[in-house]
Amino acid sequence: MKTRIHESTLDKKYDERKAHRLTLLFVVIAVLIVIYLALQFIIGISRVDGTSMVPTLSDSQTVVYWRQTNSYSTGDVVCVKMPSGELYVKRIVAVAGDVVELKDGVLYVNGFAEENSYANGETYEEDGLISYPYVVGRGKYFVLGDNREASVDSRSFGAVVQEQVLGKLVGVE
Repeated sequence: MKTRIHESTLDKKYDERKAHRLTLLFVVIAVLIVIYLALQFIIGISRVDGTSMVPTLSDSQTVVYWRQTNSYSTGDVVCVKMPSGELYVKRIVAVAGDVVELKDGVLYVNGFAEENSYANGETYEEDGLISYPYVVGRGKYFVLGDNREASVDSRSFGAVVQEQVLGKLVGVE
């Protein structure tokens, strides 16, 4: 008789461990699903590649952006998906209806010279698809890197459409 009781106790402990492992597995899977969904629909993670956002952001810096924003304004730092699939981190300097001009290394938006402390270097025209004065179209944003002399941005490829903007960076002014 003692052997049967002993076997029953061992079976019960085995079943408890098995149940605990299954519960743990389900919790891990649930957490992974929540993280995946959050990264797909709520937040995104990107990496700064190059020095185009110095001094605000540095090369190889990992950034987090908030996907749940549908309207952006001048000064926002955003993650932009290019047609090639590359992700760029840039600052919005002009929005739909704004007139952008570049004169003697200075950015003018709607006739006013840019007076922001984040801009580094002079802002000259680049060989690209646009000519100045440039009027930003509906649903588009004119984006520049903060390090103007080392940035590939809207001066080269024009304004980006809202659908290209993946989100606004968290904690970056």
